[in-house]
Amino acid sequence: MGKFLSYTIGAAIGGIVGGTLVLLTTPKKGEEVRNEIKEKAVSIQEPLKDAANNLNAVKDRVLALKDDSMPVLKSTVTDIGNLLKEWKEDVQPYLTRIKNNVVQLEAAKEKLSNKLRAHSPEKKSGEEETPPSL
Repeated sequence: MGKFLSYTIGAAIGGIVGGTLVLLTTPKKGEEVRNEIKEKAVSIQEPLKDAANNLNAVKDRVLALKDDSMPVLKSTVTDIGNLLKEWKEDVQPYLTRIKNNVVQLEAAKEKLSNKLRAHSPEKKSGEEETPPSL
């Protein structure tokens, strides 16, 4: 059970018990107490009606906002999807070219590495590796 529901039930039970105790221990006549209760009930009804009307107005505004914003959100999502698709199509040739260049660079590096190994003299242990001058 949620905290709000528990609180509400507790407040209602406490109000009933408290009201009953007040009615049983009051020094006033029954008719006076009934009149006071009626007056309090009438004075509480107006704010409750206002609150209910305000809640209905808020609910109507939220529903209207939802109805107005859903087409805009759907359109925005569609537009973003289209933009991403176009961007991928625009970028794809560049990605392919970059991948080909990387493959070519790797091949050239391997070829250069093989040439350097073939032309370099045997190293003695402890000698530093220095690339040959070009």
